[in-house]
Amino acid sequence: MATYSAAVLDDIRAGVDIVDFVGRFVNLRKTGANWKGLCPFHGEKTPSFMVNPKKGIFHCFGCGVGGDVFGFLMRQDRLSFPEAVRALAKTAGVALPEERGGQPGDSGREELFRAMDLAARFYAEMLWTPAGERAQKYLVERGIDPEVARRFGLGYAPEGWDRLADFMRSEKVGEDTLVAAGLAVQRENRGGSYDRFRNRLLFTIRDLQSRVVAFGGRAFGDDQPKYLNSPETPLYTKGNLLYAADVARETMRAKNRALIVEGYVDCLMAHQHGFTETVAALGTAFTPAQLALLRRYCDEVVTFFDADAAGQKAAERAEELLEPTSGGFAWAVNRSGAFDGGGLRVKVALLPAGHDPDTFLRAAGADAFAERIAGARSLLSYALERTIRDADGTGQRARANAFARVALMLSKVGDAEEAAALSREAATRLGVDATQLWFEAQRLSTSLRKPPAPVGKATAAAPTSGDDKKLVTKLVTLLLVDLEARPVLLPLLEPSDVVHPALREIVETLKRLPETPATALLAELASDEARHMVAALVVEDTTTPDPRASIEHFRRRLEFLGGRRRVRDLSRSIGAAQASQGVHASVDDDLLAVQRDSARVYQHQGGSAQVVDRAVDHPHPMGPDGPQGVQGHE
Repeated sequence: MATYSAAVLDDIRAGVDIVDFVGRFVNLRKTGANWKGLCPFHGEKTPSFMVNPKKGIFHCFGCGVGGDVFGFLMRQDRLSFPEAVRALAKTAGVALPEERGGQPGDSGREELFRAMDLAARFYAEMLWTPAGERAQKYLVERGIDPEVARRFGLGYAPEGWDRLADFMRSEKVGEDTLVAAGLAVQRENRGGSYDRFRNRLLFTIRDLQSRVVAFGGRAFGDDQPKYLNSPETPLYTKGNLLYAADVARETMRAKNRALIVEGYVDCLMAHQHGFTETVAALGTAFTPAQLALLRRYCDEVVTFFDADAAGQKAAERAEELLEPTSGGFAWAVNRSGAFDGGGLRVKVALLPAGHDPDTFLRAAGADAFAERIAGARSLLSYALERTIRDADGTGQRARANAFARVALMLSKVGDAEEAAALSREAATRLGVDATQLWFEAQRLSTSLRKPPAPVGKATAAAPTSGDDKKLVTKLVTLLLVDLEARPVLLPLLEPSDVVHPALREIVETLKRLPETPATALLAELASDEARHMVAALVVEDTTTPDPRASIEHFRRRLEFLGGRRRVRDLSRSIGAAQASQGVHASVDDDLLAVQRDSARVYQHQGGSAQVVDRAVDHPHPMGPDGPQGVQGHE
């Protein structure tokens, strides 16, 4: 996998604090020498994702994913290895050797990032020129402070069909790149393209690494459409990001809370008033992916509804969040009555009729806004109230419909005890039998739940069962963490003796690079499985009570295996010679060799000739079709 020298990769690793870097995406808490958090690569309620800062390795014991800081970024941002190296080299301030254009695995994302960054700079500069006077006036009307506008990278797309294109040509950015980045639109009836954004105030959308990935454009006056957003591109997937998440995540972690608003201006105004844990949903339906992102940083989310529309919006939002997914992302109502999704409580703060966060903050101020947040209630309770209230006084048919809707909502709640409690409350309000409602919810739950789709195979720190499997894992772990063991044991160990593919690949790589530390070895392994296995074996700081005794133990065992292998090979050679030359073929030397090696095998095993005969004549039970491990046993 490596396309850069080991020295360069080591310099980058040394320059990037893996806890700090991973902490941008995961809410990590110190646990002993390591740091622990909820895995960003699969949904879980109990943290099983671990980072070892000393070794520069992460590993999830839930889904099996593991590696170093390069592997984390590759999986997080779907980058190739060269792209991850170049991105982290910038973070670490390490100068890379002269690029040889078009490196293997380069998907062109870096050129797209460059184009987006240039576009953001162009638009931001245009905002504060005379051409951006109309946009500046709009900011004043909406009460947005110029300092906030600059901090969030607001910009202005000037009138004209090719103003951005002209600027990009001067920066040697091609038309194909502009179209791929969503900055330009291909003409339908003739060649060429034109600027996507024209005469609009632009809100810059960044990913969690603060890289520009998209724009939201706001029109002036009666121009349509009122909002024009970037299309989906290789850098931007609608519904996967939250506006201002890169700015808000540190406060979200500190306060253990996120505030979610609908509009860009709502978000800016909240930050301007000191609520810097605020993010915006980018105009999409609230998605499980967005909640999963928030779940990395906090345990509570507060969203805001107009009091007149609260029940309807809560019902709609609850349906969005409770929708089952192929990943089995289940929501539950926790014991405090808050809506819960894998540890994330979703609440509703009510605003006066006709207000949104922007108008309420400007009219009532930060203290009044904080009071509304403090009075937030469970989202699910609002949704259930609305569903039940819709049936009041409207006849038996409406009540039956409400029964079905409540049962469907409860069926998607993952915590059976809390769902039962809610069903009793709802049954009382509906005037129906609570047991009947509960059974209906259970029936629907069975039909709706989908089995989880694992991100990857969970990798245990040791193989699944059996003394030999544990032994081979201990051997490979010793070779990874103890450089002194390698010159003694590696010459005696044949990769063919190791059945498990990932462990075998690690052994093969160690024999090829016996001086390479475990962390640096990750870049040399070809398969994800082997990298995950290395991370699983070394992420926890385990100490060997007596390293020399362990080395000696494995040396004796490997010498025994080598002797047994020679007995087997020589026996087969004798058999082949006898078959081809007759039973009187001269095999004296081979017989003597068999005798000597057999004696050593007997001495090691403390067994008899019959034991060796069985070892020679029959396939080993831990062969390719048997459990993983070393092909030999004491």
